Amino acid sequence: MSIKSAIQDAMKDALRGKDSVRLECLRMAKGALLLKEKSGIAELTDEDSIASLRAEAKKRRQTAETYRELGKEAEALGSENEAAIIEEFLPKQLSAGDVEAKIRAYLASHPEINHAGKLTGAMKKELGDLVDGKMLNDLCLGILNG
Repeated sequence: MSIKSAIQDAMKDALRGKDSVRLECLRMAKGALLLKEKSGIAELTDEDSIASLRAEAKKRRQTAETYRELGKEAEALGSENEAAIIEEFLPKQLSAGDVEAKIRAYLASHPEINHAGKLTGAMKKELGDLVDGKMLNDLCLGILNG
């Protein structure tokens, strides 16, 4: 089942369950996928869908941070809930401990790498969508500097 059809099914369930908050969030996610589809891509692949949904979830997290800075906790929680709903349709990411172990193992087999950018790039190539880029970069910097 494609991500787009999974979102469509979740929209039906939210409609049946009268969960208006979830339904609106899923509609926004589906809208983002439709925009991506209309941008000239012949066939929307799961990789395209994942990239689009990751961007939407990131926007929601950034919005939550902005609301917190402004002292609007209720709105921040709403944005975080939307991000969590979107992330249900994304592949599960590795934990920081797992990523750190993989980085250390990679460094053990490649001791010549001493630059965080090179290490981050190599690890991103190896781990792909299983890890958040910012977290990966922070861990690489921490391991090389510490």
